[in-house]
Amino acid sequence: MEPSAAPGRPKRPVGLEAIILFKLIKATVEAIAGGAALLLLIRGAEAGAATLAQILLEHFTGGWALRAATILVVSATSGHVKFATVAAFADATLSAVEGIALGAGKWWAPWLVVVATGALLPWEIFEMFAHPGWGRVLLRRRRRRRRGR
Repeated sequence: MEPSAAPGRPKRPVGLEAIILFKLIKATVEAIAGGAALLLLIRGAEAGAATLAQILLEHFTGGWALRAATILVVSATSGHVKFATVAAFADATLSAVEGIALGAGKWWAPWLVVVATGALLPWEIFEMFAHPGWGRVLLRRRRRRRRGR
């Protein structure tokens, strides 16, 4: 038996271990972000955003800090922060369930990951065509280069 394998349990592929670890770390980070958003709501979204923007501007220099502070103050309305709080906790819960189920070897866990990941693809495809961004420009350039060869 290999030293890394638990007794009575087959060794999982490295890729699966990486996915499990990613899902659990993601769940933790999102739960922390949800908690921070909840604290922002409790304090008052607008006042909290103004305080965060002030801290950002006091400790960082450059145009990016000013843009980030402006975006923070403009977009941190109570409604946006409530949505971000719910979304962060919901996605943290889903990621935790995915990671724990994969780790436990549940037969349905890979399907949960596939369905949860693929569920947003139609929306992403729609957004890609409705609001083209830098990603689409890069894809066009690559396609043109390949055609030229």
